[in-house]
This record gives sequence, C-alpha cells and structure tokens, in this order.
Amino acid sequence: MKKRYSSIALLLLVATSSVATYSYLPDYLTKKMSRQLTKIFGKEMKYQEVAIGDSLAINHQIFEVKTNDTLSGYSMITRALGCQTGGCDKPNKDTISFEEFFFLTAFDKQKNIKKVRVLEYTSDHGYQIANKGWLKQFERDSTFEVGRNIDGISGATISVKSITKAVNEQIIILRDKH
Repeated sequence: MKKRYSSIALLLLVATSSVATYSYLPDYLTKKMSRQLTKIFGKEMKYQEVAIGDSLAINHQIFEVKTNDTLSGYSMITRALGCQTGGCDKPNKDTISFEEFFFLTAFDKQKNIKKVRVLEYTSDHGYQIANKGWLKQFERDSTFEVGRNIDGISGATISVKSITKAVNEQIIILRDKH
C-alpha cells in the first residue's frame, strides 16, 4: 500500500514539475529566436531559459545567453497584443478578440537593450512595427513612451502601444527579477 502511494506521489511530482517549466513558445519560433540570437551574439552562443514566476511566464520568457560559458547577455520573448480580430476599428475591450504577436528583445550583460525584433506578426493591420528602422528606437533609451521617444505609426496604434508597454515590462522584469 505504501509503495502505491509513493508511486502516485512521484507521478504527481513529475506532472507538476513539467507544468511549472512549460514553455509557451512554439518550436518554429524557437528556431527564429535562435537565428536572431546568433546574429546578435555570434555563432558560439548558447541560451538557456531562466525560470520566472507563473504570472510573468504567461507572456514572457527569459533566457540567459552565454558564449564559451561566459554570460553575454539576456533575451526575452514576449507575447503582446496586436490589432483586434476583424479589424482595428472594432470596439472591444477583452483580450480574447485581439491577435497576438511575438517579439524578442536582446539585452547585453549590463541589461541594456541591444536589439528588438518581431518574430511573428500575423495580423493584417499594424505589421509596420516589424520594420527594423522603427524598432531601433528601443536601442536608445531605457524607458519608453509613445509620442516622447517612440514614434507612433498610423494604422498600427494598438501594436505600437502594446510593444512599447511590453518592452518597458521586460526591462522591469529583467532588472527586478534577475
């Protein structure tokens, strides 16, 4: 009887451990992330996910990036909200009706932004935020606000505000939690 309870306890432990380390990033985005990190940190880089609290892990994943076993920097993948399903003009406040996009922010080891890259943007509206020239704005500062140090984009208002808010969150999470 004790053996049976031990087996059940072990099974529950394994099941909850795998849930706690669940990664929402699909495989094809992991490959895109790896290509971007190789461009930024070099071919010798390796990355490893860093555990963060469950409430943060819903939208963010943090990775330590190392080159030859030495810390080179960090990477964060964030899921953000883009245009609403059915068009940006459709009035709705719930997050279910918004389309999502994924972006990567690479930080140096001092936690300053090196690059921001959109990994996937599937909405028909707001895709202009994936423009590398526009994303360079995030490489100049450490706190961002649309209209102050981030340019707005006509037709991409929701996406611009969303990525700006998310980059600010990334900075806080990385500096406070890691």
